[in-house]
Amino acid sequence: MEETNLNQVTDHNSNDVILTISRNGANYLLETSKWTHFLSILGFIFTGLIVLLGIFAGSFIAAIMQDQATNMPAGFSYIMSFIYVLMGLLYFFPSLYLFKYSRKLKAALSKRDNQELLAALENEKSLYKFWGILTIIMLGLYALMLLFTLGLSSFLN
Repeated sequence: MEETNLNQVTDHNSNDVILTISRNGANYLLETSKWTHFLSILGFIFTGLIVLLGIFAGSFIAAIMQDQATNMPAGFSYIMSFIYVLMGLLYFFPSLYLFKYSRKLKAALSKRDNQELLAALENEKSLYKFWGILTIIMLGLYALMLLFTLGLSSFLN
């Protein structure tokens, strides 16, 4: 098995070429850039829809609460609006990274520009880093909710 020299891979100041892309690989990357562009545009659209839903969710929930006798807290509609707007804003950043990745990748392939490819890969790294951190946060919140639920159920029994 061949060993990879990690100094070559991790040396950010070096301009040494350590990887070349075949024509088939470039075609796959070009097709990937088209799909990532499409998915990023959909992400922007869904971000806008989620934010709009969040803005108007407070009005919808308040109207429903007035029509029906519910035991919801007074500020519940505002909390739900805030959560939806926050979710929309959180969804904006991965869409932006994906959009920049697709544009830079397409430019890198058409111009055969290593700097554009580096910028594309930087945006791809940022996309995965964002989703990784958000996943860790969500897993932590799920664990806290599980512990809280187990603690509450043992307290009530």
